[in-house]
Amino acid sequence: MHCICHVLSGAALPLARRLREALAATPWRSPAGETLSECRLSAPQRFAPKDCRPFAAIKDAARQAAGFPQIFVGATGIAVRAMAPLLEHKSTDAPVLVISPDGRFVISLLAGHWGGGNSLCRHVAALLDAVPVITTATDCGERPALDLFLRAAGLRILDWDQLPPAQACWLEGRPLPLWDPCGAVADGEGGAFLRQEDLPEQEGPALCVHWQRLPARQGRLRVALPSLVLGLGCRKGIPAPLVATAVEGLLLRHGLEPQALAALATVTEKAQEPALQELSRRLGLPLLTFDAAELAAVTTPHPSTAAGERFGCTPFSVCEAACLLAARQLGTTGATTPGDEGTLPVSQGRLKDGPLAGTGNGQQADGTGAPVARLLVEKAKVAGQLTLAVALSDRGLRRNDD
Repeated sequence: MHCICHVLSGAALPLARRLREALAATPWRSPAGETLSECRLSAPQRFAPKDCRPFAAIKDAARQAAGFPQIFVGATGIAVRAMAPLLEHKSTDAPVLVISPDGRFVISLLAGHWGGGNSLCRHVAALLDAVPVITTATDCGERPALDLFLRAAGLRILDWDQLPPAQACWLEGRPLPLWDPCGAVADGEGGAFLRQEDLPEQEGPALCVHWQRLPARQGRLRVALPSLVLGLGCRKGIPAPLVATAVEGLLLRHGLEPQALAALATVTEKAQEPALQELSRRLGLPLLTFDAAELAAVTTPHPSTAAGERFGCTPFSVCEAACLLAARQLGTTGATTPGDEGTLPVSQGRLKDGPLAGTGNGQQADGTGAPVARLLVEKAKVAGQLTLAVALSDRGLRRNDD
């Protein structure tokens, strides 16, 4: 990962080079876990030295660097005008900093919370022995940002347009109505929730957390609980559009929130299937694989004789067994891959409003007699080429019940 440092005056070149060397020696780690250690310099072509990429206009340089963290060494107004046409949303914008030409101040200009701009600002200020300038309300006060609190809990915000009123309620110390039948959210440091038994219908902001698809409405901040695993079995060479359409339709029919998917799962032999790789890339989810012998040891409602014969095992269902094993891993460790830090264990509960998910009788146990995963959607066949199933991680709910 790299950043672009726009040096707006010849006098600022030593400062920019100093930052480049300091970042290489002491990298910054982004909220997504990426390491930022490379700082590429750019400067106006009228004085750009060999170690800087020349530009004719700062707006062009900013546009070419879009998607990467950008640091301007110069006036804040220049940075604002250069970046304004490129802004999309706080959930996707990259951090933007401004360093005063004398190196005394480092200003967090954009993507302070979600993009990690405030963290990068503090890091750069420490490297340059400068003063970090951060103006976001939650960083100036005693309460944490609601969006960062939810991300730390492993949750996914769906309604960014509904975040500001909920954030204001949180910052002002007013109890924020919370509907969380799964018990996924704990009272946070500096913030308080007013827990609701039923899905809130009243006017005003409310936080609603679940793995099912919830109806949108003004004031309702919907947050997905990533506790579902999609299991897939397929024929070789299956078209990627067929898989994508089938998955979308399955989730819609069963009232499941797409952002509540935590992982995809299949048999090891299908790990390199292009359509499954494309689905994993498009959804931004890991594709977990299990050996056929592991899958055959799982009791499922719809075992396949053909699958058993192909892999030399007893009859088993690839999609059902794979999603159950992956959901068990999620429920046991709170992660879909070993050592996936920062993701908390998840739980589930019954939805009291909206469509009910289909249920099945498959479950995977941890040896204690308590299920850690259960089948929500049993095997569905699509065009004779694809099978799908969905499992839910259960362990958090049982722990709350103990």
